[in-house]
This record gives sequence, structure tokens and C-alpha cells, in this order.
Amino acid sequence: MFRDKLPLSNASLTFRDVVLVPGRAVDEPAKVDLSTFVARGIPIRVPLVSSPMDTVTERDLAVAMAREGGVGVIHRNMTAESEVAMVRSVKESPRYSLQYIKVAPEAPVGEALAMMTAANLDSIPIVADDGSIFGIINRSSAISASGRVIDVASKPVVAPPSLGEEAIIKLMREKGLDVIPMVDSEGHYIGSVTYYDLTRGHPSLGKDGNLLVGAAVSPFDLERAKKLSKHADFLVIDVAHADNENVISAVARMVKEVDVGVVFGNVGTYKGAVDAITRIDYLAGLRVGIASGSICSTGVVTGAAAPTLWATAQVADAVLDSGASIPIIADGGIREPGDAVKAFAAGAWSVMMGRAFAQALESPSPVIRVGSHKYKYYRGMGSEGAREARFSLDRYGLKAKNVAEGVEGLVPYRGTVRDIVNYFVGGMQAAMGYIGAMNIREAWEKGAFSLVTSLGWSEVAPHDLFTDVEGD
Repeated sequence: MFRDKLPLSNASLTFRDVVLVPGRAVDEPAKVDLSTFVARGIPIRVPLVSSPMDTVTERDLAVAMAREGGVGVIHRNMTAESEVAMVRSVKESPRYSLQYIKVAPEAPVGEALAMMTAANLDSIPIVADDGSIFGIINRSSAISASGRVIDVASKPVVAPPSLGEEAIIKLMREKGLDVIPMVDSEGHYIGSVTYYDLTRGHPSLGKDGNLLVGAAVSPFDLERAKKLSKHADFLVIDVAHADNENVISAVARMVKEVDVGVVFGNVGTYKGAVDAITRIDYLAGLRVGIASGSICSTGVVTGAAAPTLWATAQVADAVLDSGASIPIIADGGIREPGDAVKAFAAGAWSVMMGRAFAQALESPSPVIRVGSHKYKYYRGMGSEGAREARFSLDRYGLKAKNVAEGVEGLVPYRGTVRDIVNYFVGGMQAAMGYIGAMNIREAWEKGAFSLVTSLGWSEVAPHDLFTDVEGD
């Protein structure tokens, strides 16, 4: 079914080799439902998964991904104890985001008013250097006042992080507030929660009611997998080429000894998927694609690759023919929202991205300024830099290899995870609208491809414009 959709079905086509064929639109794109399953029994509202890479997914990014309705997979290029602690930290984080918006007691009223305007809020807390909350300044008070903010402060309404979302919303409505400062057990300010953040959408939650998070593991580190399975919602096997006798045997044993589902990968062929499905008793999901990542040099170094679009169709047919219902994560090469929808049309349930989320504020790298531009550091897990940490050497079988299969460099900074997710959600909904699909399952059925030439692609992309013109 899915392989037959691709023009030249025996050719390893990539996302840029094809375009989606427009179909009859049945409703507005904003009504497209993007909810899916990242693994068996694990729903997510947004079909985006951040890659388990050490310059992509650590605590802050995983928390942000879950709050936006997607999910992050913590990388394994660290000690087992550190990875467990990071997963636990995600689980212990509030389900809503905290904004660190505050003004000092001695600040002028005009400064507080400017901050409220910039944040689109009607009030902000007045907080001293030691974290003590002096009060709240309201927009209505600030507009007609002058002098210091402390002189026009109102009595603060605060809440502890343990207070549930519904209780906080009720408190906001009773007090007529759009923001409430959160305090720790000693009464110190730890951030503010806004009405918008509490009501804008549903975060991804595990069965325990806490933020959803996955954890990457080596197929050969059963003890780490056991420890992680007590805290993570699912595990992701993290090897570049999983259609390997040793890998399959190890995972077949692992799934019987851990407490959560295991996503197997990476696989790139019909046969590779069949091997996994028939040899491993229970697969929670399949991670698909070999050598398509922007920082992966496997295809160049070894000449072997399974481009993600082609690989997704291969694996989706294997799952379909098996009669099983196994979620497929298309991993690698997703540059734009349209690429994600192409992956859905080829049988994917969700997409995994590294580069896109490496560009986020919440990724581990600091923001790097080069002239007037901002960047983030990004590297492949087979790169020389990642190899030096040594914990993920077996991802590429590198204990037996002396060649790097990844590169490292800078990528443009793109803002917060929320900014990036919103961009992809809007773009995916628009693309789904073009093919007439109102959900991902309909994309499997209605999505069709047409081969595009290099000249055709140059016409599809923006062209014939001067975009860097200097004035007189």
C-alpha cells in the first residue's frame, strides 16, 4: 500500500524528491486533528518528538515538549544515574509552564507598565533580590501612577506548585487575575503561571499524571533500561542500524524485563521491520530512517542509507502486512512541516526531529552570537565531539570503528520550543488541508505523491526575488 504510493517505488526517494498531490479539502485547516500515538498506549496531542541527542534533548527541552503536547526523548550520552535523574526531574516539573516575569520594588512604575505591555499581562509580581514577594502591581494602578512600583503595590495572591491547574484557574477567576506568582515552601518566588498557559491546551501526560517523557537506551545496557523503566514512560532503543542479530536478541530479552514499552530502531527496510516484529514479542513502536539527519555522515562515509520517506513506506507496509498496530516514528530529514505530512502519507504516526529542536532556547547549548546573528551548537551522536563522552559509542558500533559517522556545527537560533511547535503545527495543518485529510489516519489513506524534478523543485520553492537589496 504505502510503497506503491511512491513514484519509482524501488528508488530510495527523499522528501525533496516528491510533492504531495492536492486533494479535495473538506474543512478548514485549523480543524485538523494532529493527535496520535508515539508508542502503543501513549497518546500525544502534537505528532512531534525531539531526538535523543546531547545537544537537543535534556531536562528543559523535554519539559517544554511535553507542555506543548509533544514529547522529548532524553539522550543517553551520560551515566545511567544522570539519565535517571534527568527523567525524574522532568516528571517532577509542573505540567504548566512558568514565566519568570517580575519587577524590583524600587523600579519605576513606567518600567512595570512596559513589562506588562510586552508580556500582554494585566499584572506582574514585585519581587526582591532574595525572592521575597512584596506585592503585585496592576495595569490599572500603573497607568495613573508615578514613582516606585512598591508605592502602588497590591496584596499578592500566591500559590504553591502543588496546587492543581483547576484550583489555580478558579483562584484566578475569583480574584480577577491573569497571572499568579508561584512560591516554594519558604515563600520565595519561583515563577509565574498565566491564565493563557493554563487554558491554551493539554500537555502530554503519562499514566502517572505527570509530564510525558521517553528515555534512550543501548540495547546492550539492560541494567540502565531497568532503572529508567521505573521512571520514564517509554524507552527508545538508540542504535543507527537495528537490523542486527545481536541488537534484536538483546531487545527481545529487554522487553520481557522492563516495566514500560520499548520503541525499536532505527530500521530502514521492509525486511528489517519484519525481523523485529517476528523476533520481538512486543514492540511499543518502531523508529525509522537511516542516515537522513542533517548532521549524520553515515551515508557519505559508508555508502549505506535508508532515506526516511522511503524507509517509512517500507516499514509501514511491513507493519500493515503483519496485522499489528505499531506506531511508526519517522526519524531524520524533517526540515519543514510539509516533510512531516509527507511522512504521515507514507505511513508514519509521528516525526522525530533533532536539528529543529537544537535551534530552540531550551536545548542544552547556550545561544551563541556571531555578529548580529544568533546560533546554537548542534552535533551528531556519531561525531568526534559526541564520541569523546563515550557513553553512546555503541550507537554506531563505534567501539569497533575508528571513523566518525557524524558532524558538528552551528544552526540558526529559532526561539522557544513553543515558537517552533506552533510553526510546525500550523504548517502541518495547512498541508493536511491541501490533501483533504482531517487527521493522520486520513493522511495514510488520502496522501499521494508526485515525482518532482530539480527544475520543478526550484519552481515550487520561492524564486526570482531579490531579498538582500541595500537602499541608496
